[in-house]
Order: sequence, then C-alpha cells, then structure tokens
Amino acid sequence: MSELNRFFDTQQDIIVESWIYRMEQAYPGYFDLDELRIQGRKYVRLVADVEIPMKEHPLFKEYERWCQMLFQKKVSIEHILNSSQFFREALLDALAEYDVERAALTRLIAGVISRIDHFQSAIYIYFWDHAHYRIERQDKLIEDMHDEKLNLIGKMASSMAHEIRNPLTTIRGFFTLIRKTLPAGELGAVDRYMDIIDKEFHTIEMQITGFLSFSRKPIADEDSVYISLNELIERTLLLVGPLLLNENIELELSLQESLRVKIQRSSVMQVLSNLLNNAIDALRDAEGERKILVHTYSEGETACVRIGNTGPEIPAELRPTLFDPFVTTKSDGTGLGLAICKQIVERNGGTITFESDPERTTFTVAFDSAAERE
Repeated sequence: MSELNRFFDTQQDIIVESWIYRMEQAYPGYFDLDELRIQGRKYVRLVADVEIPMKEHPLFKEYERWCQMLFQKKVSIEHILNSSQFFREALLDALAEYDVERAALTRLIAGVISRIDHFQSAIYIYFWDHAHYRIERQDKLIEDMHDEKLNLIGKMASSMAHEIRNPLTTIRGFFTLIRKTLPAGELGAVDRYMDIIDKEFHTIEMQITGFLSFSRKPIADEDSVYISLNELIERTLLLVGPLLLNENIELELSLQESLRVKIQRSSVMQVLSNLLNNAIDALRDAEGERKILVHTYSEGETACVRIGNTGPEIPAELRPTLFDPFVTTKSDGTGLGLAICKQIVERNGGTITFESDPERTTFTVAFDSAAERE
C-alpha cells in the first residue's frame, strides 16, 4: 500500500469532519450535513486516486451532476470555491499531524494539492460556462421581447401615420389649388402666411415619416444621397430658427468644413430637428445661461455632429433606457422621439450617443465620412 493510500485510509474521517465543521461555521444551517459527509468521503477518494486522471475517474461524473444540482439551486460559486479551500485546510491539518518522514510528506502534499487544484479548476469552468450560457439565453429572450415590442409599435405607428397622411394629402391638394387660383398680384401678405403653412406641412410629413420608420414597410424607405453635413445643419436650422428667437435662446455654431456623408437626407434632418427641439424644450424653464451648441467635426473616418444645451441634467434612472420607446422626461411627451431618432441613425449606418451632467447635455450623431463618387 502506498503512503498516500495509507494516509487517506487512516485520516479520511478526520479530514471529512474537519471540512464539515468549517462549512457549518461559514454557512450555518445552509447545507445538509449528512449529504456533505457522503460527498466529502467521495471527494477524498477522488483526490486520493492520483493514478487515475481526474476526468476519467468514475466519481468525477457524479460531481458534474452534483455541480449541476447546486447550479440549479443557485448556490453561489463562492460557496463552492470556499468549500474547496476548507477541504484544503482540513487536509493540511491532517497532514501536519500525520507521522511520516519529511520527504514523503512533501510528495504527499504536492500530489494531493495538484489534484485539488485540478478539480477546483474543472468546477470553476463548469460554473462559468453554464452562467455564461444562461446570460446569453436571457439576453436573447430580452432581445426577442424588445423586437416584438418594436414590431407592435411599428404596426400602431404605421396605422396612425396613414390615418393622418390621408386627410393631410387632401388638405395639401386644396391648399396648392388655392395658391394657384389666387392671382399673384392679390396674394400680398397672404403669400407669406402660405409659405409658413407649407413649411409646417413639411414638418408634419417628416413626423409621419418618423412614425413609419417603426414600420418595416418599404414606404418608410428613402434613397441615400451625398450631402454636406453643414448644409444639413443649416437646412434644419431654417426650420427651428424662429423658435430659437421666440424663446430667446442663444445659438453657438462651430462647423468644420468639407464634411460629407451619404445618408437619407429628409430622415436625418428629422433626427437633427428632433434633437434641436428637445434642446429648446429643455431650456424653456431653465435658469441662468440658455444656450444651444452645434458642433460638426471629423474623428478618423467618421463625421460627427454634436448638439448640446445648458439645460437640466437627464435623470440617472432614465439614462439606460433613454432610447427605448415610451421613455420621456416631458410631461406631455410621447417617448417616441429619441427611439425614432436611434432607428433612423442606425438605418443610415450611424450611431447616436449622449452624455449629461449638471452643466450640459449633449447628443452626438456620427456617420461614416463619404467622398462622392463620380
């Protein structure tokens, strides 16, 4: 009989009881002590049979099932690792009292500790793999639920948009007819009012396009064109400029020249318009400095536009879901604006992010830079 086998034959019960004592001290009443005693004796044999590779040992399969049971019961990996450490301590205590020459003791310790380390590593990998699989499965479930939610919203938004668009088309048709019917010399100030109505029609149509972007129907599609990013900003500012004057909000521009992108022009204009209108809303009741900052710049192969405001900070609890549908900081908001913006930007191959602190809130939209091809 080898010294190792002799050691475990004589010290098995001492090691197991010492291990159980430590487990009960650390986790009083948590484990069934009789079950621990059975598992402890099996573990002693698994560790003692050093001539059998760990994964080929018949008891190793039992431990895989035991780990699966602990995992399903949601026993913490910390408990498992501490259990291994307690067994190691119990083993070393028994070795310290065992009557054997130093050279033989060294061989005993090296062989057994290596065996324990091997087993502990296998258990850790088991828990990690299963935890990772569960996280991936939960992420997939959340993603599927999110897709279903967006699909439902898309159907609702599409229905609403068509219900609005149909009478709006009729109104615009009669508006165009009235404008053509009135003699040019008799228009006078009415012509200016008609221009305002025409711009507002365009704004409503952009909003309808946004609603339709939640629908996966081709009607929401728009051809991409090469355009200057600054030109896009300037066109959008023409729409919101009067509102800035009415609200007495300062506008600060810092525009880098020669930034071109390939995007869906009207859709991205809607994104910029929405971000500017949100900034105006944020500043309406703000005290102190009331300023909107628009900055375009390049970052590697990316063209970026930043729209910031000196309004209040976005609440921390809203930030993780700010781009989700129906999330809003406004008492009268629908919570669809930023969700639509995100979908439009991503459909154009871009990204939209934000940062917010007590001094400033800034949204950044980034697209791949594009050189127009002949």
